[in-house]
Amino acid sequence: MITSISNSKIKELAKLHQAKYRKLQKKYLVEGIHLIEEAKMAGVLLEAYSIEEKEGYELISIEVMKHLCMTDTVVKELGVCKMAEKKILDNRILLLDAIQDPGNMGTLLRSAVAFGFSTVVLGNGCVDIYNDKVIRSSQGAIFKINILNEPLMEFLPRLSDYMIYSTDVENGKELEEIKDNGKTAIILGNEGNGISMEVKEAVSNRIYIPMWNTESLNVAVAGSIIMYHFRKNKKK
Repeated sequence: MITSISNSKIKELAKLHQAKYRKLQKKYLVEGIHLIEEAKMAGVLLEAYSIEEKEGYELISIEVMKHLCMTDTVVKELGVCKMAEKKILDNRILLLDAIQDPGNMGTLLRSAVAFGFSTVVLGNGCVDIYNDKVIRSSQGAIFKINILNEPLMEFLPRLSDYMIYSTDVENGKELEEIKDNGKTAIILGNEGNGISMEVKEAVSNRIYIPMWNTESLNVAVAGSIIMYHFRKNKKK
């Protein structure tokens, strides 16, 4: 049983609270039995720790668990996961331009999984998806999706055979007018500033969601509606 936060292994795990160490070690922490089980099924779970004796878990004290947990309520189990390898692009891709709110990011990942957008590309300025708040709000979706970190202006030329759409409430076509062509990429922009002008100018197809009594939607809500539309109108 590990009882001291000064233990060398615990010190190394605590470093994973910082994005630079997660990136360097290509590992991250997850909290709670649900996320640990999801990580195990996805084949990315490396180690697991518990404050109770359980098969397959290393026993640690409550003090150590408090030191490693990022939530206010201390969980009983904590896992260490490896960052997934990049995979081949599929027919539906979600591109995110400087999405900064962890809750929005987690929700977008969940919706992407639910509606068949199997690749998410994180452009410059996006929140670290291995941030504990993103992981919790994704509810395990982070383990079920192909995630790439690339500047969007460098990635867009790879999508020459895709229909690429950006959101634009002033000059876009209504979402209901857009039909799925089999290979689709959607770009969503920053919560406050939207899609950067550089990225917007590189994309000619623009869409918007018609609304009553409001000018805009939260990016996670808007993105979910758009992805559902393409799922609903999936090319046969």
